[in-house]
Amino acid sequence: MGILDRVILIVYNFTLAFLSSLIVLLALGWTSPLLWLSSSLASGQGRVLVGLSGLALFLLSLRLIYLGFRRRYGGQTVIQETPLGEVRIALEAIENLVKKVARQVPGVRDVRAGVTNQPAGVAASLRITVSPDVNIPEVSDQVQNSIKNYVRSVVGIGVTEVRIAVENITNEVKRSRVE
Repeated sequence: MGILDRVILIVYNFTLAFLSSLIVLLALGWTSPLLWLSSSLASGQGRVLVGLSGLALFLLSLRLIYLGFRRRYGGQTVIQETPLGEVRIALEAIENLVKKVARQVPGVRDVRAGVTNQPAGVAASLRITVSPDVNIPEVSDQVQNSIKNYVRSVVGIGVTEVRIAVENITNEVKRSRVE
């Protein structure tokens, strides 16, 4: 869901909250909104304003219904054309592969990765934690080469760049929780 759709959802929810509170107040006996609405509908400009407001809410509803039912492919994908058809590989799958390869390099304790699609392949950005007893430039080179070779052999897509940021140097191994 993009930023525009999130803004639409927020506006729609605030409008719905306002209208529902207004209905509750009407049920409790406050009739001023009904009198204002009936006087607005009596004039031409009022009908246009109420009609445009209703149309805007209707269009927002249609957009949100569309977002709820559209088919999702699990995020962005890398597409490969083969003689038998199209193969889509989710960037998340490549990201998991990159994490796995980087963790196998001796001296790497923890890995957080992101993968983006590039015209000539994919680019990986890693944030790693390493052991204090390793040579960071050597470990970085080893991680970069391992990722480049492994992704190429498994996925069949070239890795254009592997950016590494060493976030911490520690002996502790960060374990992820099972949810």
